[in-house]
Amino acid sequence: MLLDPKPKSKEADLFSRGEELKELLSSLRDNPITLITGIRRVGKSSLMRVAIAETEQDSIMIDVRRIYSDSSGSMGRADLSYAIQGELEKKLKKERIKALLSKVKGVSFMGNSVTFDWNDITLSSLLEKLNDHPKPFIIAFDEAQYFRYYGGKGGKSIQNLIAWAFDNLQNIRFLLTGSEVGLIHDFTGTDDYESPLHGRYMYEIVLKPFSKDISIEFLKAAFAESDMQIPVEEITAAQNLLDGIVGHLVQYGLNRLRRSHDEALSETFRTAKMLFISELKELEKRSPRYRKVLEFIASGATTFTAILRSFQASGDSASKSRVADALRILERSSWINKEHGKYSIIDCVLAELIKNGGF
Repeated sequence: MLLDPKPKSKEADLFSRGEELKELLSSLRDNPITLITGIRRVGKSSLMRVAIAETEQDSIMIDVRRIYSDSSGSMGRADLSYAIQGELEKKLKKERIKALLSKVKGVSFMGNSVTFDWNDITLSSLLEKLNDHPKPFIIAFDEAQYFRYYGGKGGKSIQNLIAWAFDNLQNIRFLLTGSEVGLIHDFTGTDDYESPLHGRYMYEIVLKPFSKDISIEFLKAAFAESDMQIPVEEITAAQNLLDGIVGHLVQYGLNRLRRSHDEALSETFRTAKMLFISELKELEKRSPRYRKVLEFIASGATTFTAILRSFQASGDSASKSRVADALRILERSSWINKEHGKYSIIDCVLAELIKNGGF
């Protein structure tokens, strides 16, 4: 179902991502580390889930953002270990997985139940046994940039674990997604010579928003699937406001099934506002200046000088270096984009909400 608001798990529901899916399945067979990057709500989790459902390779999938949330923002070894345990327990119906786990010190079976003693189990010993699988075994981490909150060193131990597996375990495949593109690159050590992962080959798939034509075709197909005839003028108008971000298009489509065009757009913006409020609160925990930068850009201050002057006019005597840091972090977190010396908010719905005083 194209208008299912949850991440997709079937190829038939993954609209116009056939090439990306083919590319991902190939990388999971051949490459030790694969990244799926892209801005929020473009379908990264859906692509990951469909690939895992379609491949013949066994896998586990860990939602790192959920671990971060459940641990109140301070992840440790126990949090990750129990998340991995929960995923492995789902695989015990497969005899080959059960046979591999039975060789791990600290894992014991009694009938259909299994016990994990994490005083004896190390993550590396677990990976060593999964490496004996006849086909490459996939370990997928959704929203992996949250690993920067793991342990006391910004996820360094996870970086070391992945680097060690890269060097020593030929049959382990890591799949990482990240919506804060610069931060996932920070985690994977793209530009950090001191990172344990620096210099190791990673295959990256950049998932982009739909083009205008694909967005319109998506809405047409979604409405046809629901046996609704919607005027093309309305579909085009919705695309112009929502751009090609599939999450917003799905929300509009769901709302349009029950409401008029104008009501559907209004409800879509209201739903997006609730999501953004939560995300902006998380952003403000890092620094209240980040939100101010977004407000300044939305109001038309799109150059560094204009943003700096906006801070000064608001009574905030932020230094040039502080403003530069805020812009850099927002850009690496996929909130804003810089092109030809001008900044813009990537998500046009967020830009519109801020511009019109929606927060």
